[in-house]
Amino acid sequence: MVNKSANTFDAAARSLRMTVTPALVGSESLAAEQVRVITGVLDFYRDRAHYEYPRKLYEFRTYRVLAEHLSCYDDEHGARARLVEVLEEAYATEQVAIPDYGLLDRVTDELTRAISDFVRSAHTSDSGVFAEVSRLVLEHSRPLVEMERSWFLPQGVDPDPDAVLPLSSLLGAPITTNSAH
Repeated sequence: MVNKSANTFDAAARSLRMTVTPALVGSESLAAEQVRVITGVLDFYRDRAHYEYPRKLYEFRTYRVLAEHLSCYDDEHGARARLVEVLEEAYATEQVAIPDYGLLDRVTDELTRAISDFVRSAHTSDSGVFAEVSRLVLEHSRPLVEMERSWFLPQGVDPDPDAVLPLSSLLGAPITTNSAH
């Protein structure tokens, strides 16, 4: 089945604009304001629906690469063993032709938790190791921050919107899957 999420978001936003908003004319301003906010959220996700899967894949791969770099360091509290275990699951996930959202979300979440545990463990280790771990985390966070800036650019809060790369240049062409998500 073709993913029709963008159409669904568009239809819901249109319904709110054409049916609910006129019914609220002259009524409580908080209700009208909430309809505007909800319509804006639906429009935002309509415009981002085709990039949702590439975004999840981008985050997954960025965290996987960071975990690989961190796994080269030893720690005193067993956090490295957990990191290596989660990395094995990440490698298995990458062998799936098109992993579904749930799998990507779960493994990405496990990667981020294992990375956080490792960073906390490194904090109590040798100061040189902690400095290197900190450098790696900052280095691998930059692409995620740039992607998030691009993702949320339509909200109009970025202090330098002209410096934000287009979402398509960061995530590539949208990946369409055969299932609705």
